[in-house]
Amino acid sequence: MPFDCEMVLEFLEERGNLISALNSGLSGLAVHSAMVSNAGGNLANLNTTGYKSSRVQVGTLGASSRGGGEVGRGAQVLAVSRNFSSGPLLSTGGDINLAIQGDGFFRVSRGGEDVYTRDGSFRLDQDRYLVDAQGNRLQPDLQLPQDAASIQVDRNGHLTALDAQGNIVASAAIPLFRFANPEGLQSLGENDFAPTGVSGPALEGAPGAVVQGALEGANVDPAREMVDLMLGQRGFAASLKVMQTADQMLGSILDIRA
Repeated sequence: MPFDCEMVLEFLEERGNLISALNSGLSGLAVHSAMVSNAGGNLANLNTTGYKSSRVQVGTLGASSRGGGEVGRGAQVLAVSRNFSSGPLLSTGGDINLAIQGDGFFRVSRGGEDVYTRDGSFRLDQDRYLVDAQGNRLQPDLQLPQDAASIQVDRNGHLTALDAQGNIVASAAIPLFRFANPEGLQSLGENDFAPTGVSGPALEGAPGAVVQGALEGANVDPAREMVDLMLGQRGFAASLKVMQTADQMLGSILDIRA
């Protein structure tokens, strides 16, 4: 019998279509790869100051009609959401190590653009401006005089610089900012986020408190990430098995039809 590819495909479609199984397996590979990648990224940032963990949101693909019924077409990644809950406070004793307890973000200038971060590991640059670990200036610009020997920051973000005799030589406010929907922020890397239309604009006056001499740790749950890592690994293996099985069955049918 001569080989008729169209006849074989029609044969498969009429009987449930093994190609659907291949597509479902392929979608499973993509979903579980994303789960492994996400869990790995969270675990890699376990000790990153102010890091916010992310979660892969998975949903089904629309079903297709087969023989009067419906056949699932697999799964898909709907979104990767960011968890903005507070991480643990880690005491450092540094005068310009600042943590946010509760809601809020610091504003820094990155490449001339205002971006937002929870990473309060600030330092003084050569011009004595407060900058973050990447050298981005805290906003509004805050420059300390040469005779500033110590710094005090209260929970409202009010900074006072004192000289060696305890006299006030400078004072300034470090505002916190909030967003109507922080999950809509765009991650820029290096612990920085940019507002989007989904997050809404930055609003000054977040309810969080500034804690001097501490840094916020990552809000990563290692146990949960290890579970997600194993689930992703097992799901990937299962999806691969689906594809291998469907491929073998497809090959057998093609041999028969040939």
